Amino acid sequence: MMLSDVRDYVKSLKLSKHIYMGKLDAKEEESIGVYNSKHSRPFKTALGGAMLQSYGIKQVTLLVHWNESFRETEAAAERLFHALTQARETMVNGVCIKFIQPLTNGPVDVGTDESGIFEMVIEAAVIYGKEQIHEKEDGSISGI
Repeated sequence: MMLSDVRDYVKSLKLSKHIYMGKLDAKEEESIGVYNSKHSRPFKTALGGAMLQSYGIKQVTLLVHWNESFRETEAAAERLFHALTQARETMVNGVCIKFIQPLTNGPVDVGTDESGIFEMVIEAAVIYGKEQIHEKEDGSISGI
C-alpha cells in the first residue's frame, strides 16, 4: 500500500475538495493532508515469514487544515475520524483496506498555522490485505 492509496481513499469520502499528500503546498482552507506517520513501530511478521502474511499495516497522519473557526474545524475532523472508523473491506486502487484503526481517541488539536487557520491531526493505522506470495517452479515470485 502506498500513501497515494490512502489519499485516494480519503478523497473518495468527499469530505473536502482539497486532499493533499506529502506536503500541503497551497494551504487552501478546508483541506486534508495525508502524510506517512513519523511514529515508528516494531517490525512484525507472520510465523513462517513474510510470505505468509495476509495483511499489512500503513501508519499515516491526517491533517485537517480547515478555517478560522475552531468549532467548524473540530466538526470537520470528527466527520473524518468517524468515516475512517467505518471503513471495512474497501477497495482502492486494487488494494483492500480491511479497516482503519485510529491511534488516538479522536482528532488532536494542534493549534493554528501562521495564518490563524485551525488544524487537527488524526493518527491511524491502515490495515490492508496482502496477496499470498507464491514461488513458481522457475524460482520467480508471483502475487506481490
